[in-house]
Amino acid sequence: MFKKLPFKIVLSILIGMGVSCEDTQEQLNEREVYEGAFSEVEGSQLWYSDSAVVRLMVETDKMLEFENGDREFPMGIYIEFYDKNSVTTSTLEADKGFYTKKTDLYQAVGNVKLISLVKNQKLSTEELFWDVTEKQVYTDKFVIIETQEDVLHGEGLTAAQDFSTYRILKPTGELGLD
Repeated sequence: MFKKLPFKIVLSILIGMGVSCEDTQEQLNEREVYEGAFSEVEGSQLWYSDSAVVRLMVETDKMLEFENGDREFPMGIYIEFYDKNSVTTSTLEADKGFYTKKTDLYQAVGNVKLISLVKNQKLSTEELFWDVTEKQVYTDKFVIIETQEDVLHGEGLTAAQDFSTYRILKPTGELGLD
């Protein structure tokens, strides 16, 4: 078939195909890279254990997982912490949550509540970070701690993840003493 077509027509077709391929390659180079979640899970519970002992449970209505291992919990997050006997020692709840794999750090945002079931204490704040490696929580935001005897206020806090010990960085308000 090509023998019957004049040389100029064949050359035009080949040049046209080459330009077409170049356009396609340019289009491929210019396309946007998707950086959104690669998986979305609804209604999940994640259980973490250490040496065959359950240490915590993360529950969420919706979890987005990204290619780098980061996670987002856009519809809220609830975490239960367990002691070595698998007894719940404290709970953490927030409107939203984020997990950064590189730093092994959780961030709870909006109506954050950390409750110590052992000491019957409650922490309220708007943002709280949980360092999984160091097993502690912290914030630089305003905090309210409700104990059986008092209500404490301040800015900033560091605490054990089970809320058994804590330190308010800038306490404010009054404290009743006997």
